[in-house]
Amino acid sequence: MSAAPSPGAGELELATLPKIELHVHLEGSIAATTAVELARRHGEDPEEALEVVRGDDGGFGYPSPFRDFMHFVETFLATTRQVRTPDDLATVAADFARGQAAQGVRWTEATFTALTLVDNGMEPGPMWAALRDGFAEVPDTRIGLIIDSIRELGVDASRRTLQLVEDADAPIVGLGLTGIEGSVPEGEFGHLRDGAARLGIGLAVHAGETGTPDNVRAAVDDLGARRIGHGIAAAQDAELMRRLADEGVVLEVCPSSNVTLSIVPDLASHPLPTLWAAGVPVTINSDDPPFFATTLTEELGHAARMLDLDRSALADLQRRAARASFAPDDVKTDLLAAIDAWETQER
Repeated sequence: MSAAPSPGAGELELATLPKIELHVHLEGSIAATTAVELARRHGEDPEEALEVVRGDDGGFGYPSPFRDFMHFVETFLATTRQVRTPDDLATVAADFARGQAAQGVRWTEATFTALTLVDNGMEPGPMWAALRDGFAEVPDTRIGLIIDSIRELGVDASRRTLQLVEDADAPIVGLGLTGIEGSVPEGEFGHLRDGAARLGIGLAVHAGETGTPDNVRAAVDDLGARRIGHGIAAAQDAELMRRLADEGVVLEVCPSSNVTLSIVPDLASHPLPTLWAAGVPVTINSDDPPFFATTLTEELGHAARMLDLDRSALADLQRRAARASFAPDDVKTDLLAAIDAWETQER
């Protein structure tokens, strides 16, 4: 069952809420129509290059729901393979920034798998320049990058990613660890933890999405993660929830993603209320918005309905996102001031 926009979101004036998004993939922001445009730009027949993105009606679009996580991965890879040149990447970056600005997102931390493009032949310098140029087209929003390593690609690939980050001229605010949970023990990636500390940037680890509470526990124990991508499996373990609450480990929850990937059957079954009731710090995010037919605004609407949030609670939710962000201190100060002003303004 696919997720639908929550009724009542407008009553909370979500359109004007200053928003912060911590968990969204830059490559996952590519609309099907953009993928078609990029394929044609390179002289490919979209019907062949993007066969997996074709719907039952013959048009191009993303399935809803996906059969399973691997069906999503297959579709995601077919789409992202169309990003081949710095110009392509600049197009994606600018489109993404425009979409965030249109929603009133003041600060975004976009996860980006830089090594994939480098291994496909893109030079690092032009790659970083394309991202800077694309984001600069939209000055109404600010974007920091989390450069991720994919577990199943191995430890050597993650070391190469760290080297890319160390040499980069880009607005990088964090390192990420993504991919198939348990495919490589978390402890093998200690250099990412150490590298983030050395560079003065954050570390966010995907865990407890398709995996188990033990995957979340390993991210905290072995990598010292203070932010967990998804993390919803923690709801199965009361002791782990108490620990996350006590230690202030923040979960980046993406409700529609979990539904569309058939991780949970529907929003009514989502563990967000369980996590919330246990005092686990959560933030709300869109993950791969066009793939899941959603936006951050819609996800906040879902959360408001699921948790019965009033205006003050919704403001607090965004304050938590601001404080948990890897943004510079002056940006955090600006974000918190904007949220305070929104909460107290006359409606």
